[in-house]
Amino acid sequence: MRIPLFILFGLVALSATPAPDSAAVSSANAVYDGNTLVLTGHVLLDHGLGKMAADTARLQRQEGGKEFPFSLIDLTQNVLLDLKSGAKIECSDAALDFIQLKGLLSSQEGGRVVYSDSVKKDLFRLLGKNVDLKIAKKEESDKKSDFEIETILAKGNVTIEFGQGFSLDADRAFYRKVQTQEGAPSKEFQGIVTAYPKDAKTPCRLTHGADLIDAETVDLDLVSQRVTLLHPQGVLTSLIAPGMQKGEIKFQSDHLLWDHAKNALTLKGHVKVHESVLGLLTTDGELEIAQQQQKQHRLLKSIRTRGSATLDFKDETDKVHHLLGHGPFHFDRERLRATFDSPKRNGLTVPEKQLFYRSEDLALFANQAQMEYTDAEGRLRPSVLTLTGNIRLFSADENKPRFAVGDRMSLSTTTRTLILTANPGKRVLYTDDTQGMKIAAQEVHITRDPETHEERVQGVGNVKFSFTDEENTLLKKLFPHYKPPTKSGSGE
Repeated sequence: MRIPLFILFGLVALSATPAPDSAAVSSANAVYDGNTLVLTGHVLLDHGLGKMAADTARLQRQEGGKEFPFSLIDLTQNVLLDLKSGAKIECSDAALDFIQLKGLLSSQEGGRVVYSDSVKKDLFRLLGKNVDLKIAKKEESDKKSDFEIETILAKGNVTIEFGQGFSLDADRAFYRKVQTQEGAPSKEFQGIVTAYPKDAKTPCRLTHGADLIDAETVDLDLVSQRVTLLHPQGVLTSLIAPGMQKGEIKFQSDHLLWDHAKNALTLKGHVKVHESVLGLLTTDGELEIAQQQQKQHRLLKSIRTRGSATLDFKDETDKVHHLLGHGPFHFDRERLRATFDSPKRNGLTVPEKQLFYRSEDLALFANQAQMEYTDAEGRLRPSVLTLTGNIRLFSADENKPRFAVGDRMSLSTTTRTLILTANPGKRVLYTDDTQGMKIAAQEVHITRDPETHEERVQGVGNVKFSFTDEENTLLKKLFPHYKPPTKSGSGE
């Protein structure tokens, strides 16, 4: 039966500490020696912290208290704390000290303490073998004191479940209340959780569906639905487009911010991202991965970088292509297109900040690069690489001098056909000393025989086979290793 405290102990015994009507306990059995109250069997307590239930409770009386007359509460077996904030705590044992405002919660062998709450209509749970509580006391002159949990420290075999399908495993986790702009605690216990690993070999592990990320530390901002990770590395799964192959993004960086509400991940510092279609993308700056939820799948929407970045990818013949850009890189999933740009000054590309491209047999500088992707039997593949603006092409092998200048270059990664083009009124200049070849034309086509691998070079449009003095001077200026003929003809 439920018995109000002032009836249970008598008006004389509690005359100095009268209890309000709402302060009550109930249990099957009770033993009181004037200082300690021992309750057994279906124990229920009403308290300023919330409602408490357990099989056994041991309560020690406080001196000079004005409401609930016990400052030390020890609960054992099947403990449930139903907090006024709406959260719940389940554990095996709870030692609550309302003088020092702290609590120690523990679990039985093989079990864990469970803190559960609702955050933005999603279930939040914090589990650990042991939990330390810091309790805040709120007093008003004409009302009884209320208590609330200010921080939670979970230790040992910690798991945090939050959002829609997120789970975080760690060795320790610290949960603290957020502050409002005015500096006062928020009404609900929804704040920041920081998770720590056991050691360097046992990092924190964040999972979300098939996504898996290991990190040194993890911060969860439950209000803004953001996750911040230190030195993360892991795998994200997403589709490039519906009906196509399942994409996989392997990555590592110094920092990662995952904004769950915006479906965006921002990586910073020593970033390495390997995407199954794009290849390996690296940057010391910043890289953002944007995703889009579509029914049961998440689609890769875009990848962007800020600062210098490199992209290494293979074509269908396993030929390696390397791009280094100093401006932004952008992969657009809807257009199936990736672009590299160069920094500009007064609207013009900074010469020393041109992007650089290299393959096994040639290299070049250009202002912009664009990669097109095509769907081949349900799989995306790079198809055409286009580079534009002040093309400076040269052989990757210094022993085989080859130089060219133009305004645009198109390279098919499937046929390996290369086309150099000049703007109207200008000409492509192409020279290959090993073959004694000089071509000035509107376009220069370089094709490779798929069987013999021999190259064929062809000029198209107003073709000439010698350079003017002005053209020789330009080539010498752009390529110090270029050797103009001793006697240069006008070629006209």
